[in-house]
Amino acid sequence: MTITTVATGRRILTRTSAVLVGALAASTLFATAATADDTVPVGDSAEVSDDASTVSPDEDGLFELQAPDAEQGGIQARNFTSSVGGWGPGNKESRHWADNDYTEIKFTGCTMDGATGRSLDVQLHQAIPFALDKSLGSKRFTNCFKGSGHTSRGEWDVHSSNGDNRYFTIPKLNGSEYTHARVSVKKVYVDVSKAD
Repeated sequence: MTITTVATGRRILTRTSAVLVGALAASTLFATAATADDTVPVGDSAEVSDDASTVSPDEDGLFELQAPDAEQGGIQARNFTSSVGGWGPGNKESRHWADNDYTEIKFTGCTMDGATGRSLDVQLHQAIPFALDKSLGSKRFTNCFKGSGHTSRGEWDVHSSNGDNRYFTIPKLNGSEYTHARVSVKKVYVDVSKAD
C-alpha cells in the first residue's frame, strides 16, 4: 500500500506495506528452498561398501520428525533417509536440516541417465542467514555406482560460525559440471550425530 501526498506528490511507504514486502520476500526465499527439494522417504536396508571407510550394514537411519510449527517449539528434523531423482549438476539442493558441527552423508544405489555412471560429487553447504552460504567442501562418490546395494559415504567434521542449517548439492557428474546426464539415488541417508 502506498500513500501519495497532495502537496509534494512523493510516495511514502507505510509501515504496513513495509511489513508485507518483508513477509513476501521471506516467503519467496522459503518457497524456493522448499520446492528445490526432490527427496522422498525410502526405508529399505542396503549392503554397505563405501568410498571412505567401513560402516554398519544395518544402519537405516531415523525417520524424519514432522512438526506442525517449528516456531512454536516443534521438533526439527535431524537424521533422515530419502532418495534423489533426476538431479543434474548444480540444478537442485537437498532439504535443509539443523546442524553446525558434524555431517555424514551416504548414497546407496546410484544410477545415471544420459551417461555411464562412474562418479558424482557431493558438496556440503552451511546456510548463513542474510549472507552468502558457505561451502564446507565436497566428496567424490564412486562406490554407489557398483550396484543397487553399494554405498558411498562422505563425512564432514567441521564447525561453521554464523550458520545453523546445512544442505547438500551435486555439483559434478563424472567429474564434469557441464553434462546433460541426470543422477538418481535409491537411498540418501544424512546423519548429524558423530556418536552413532
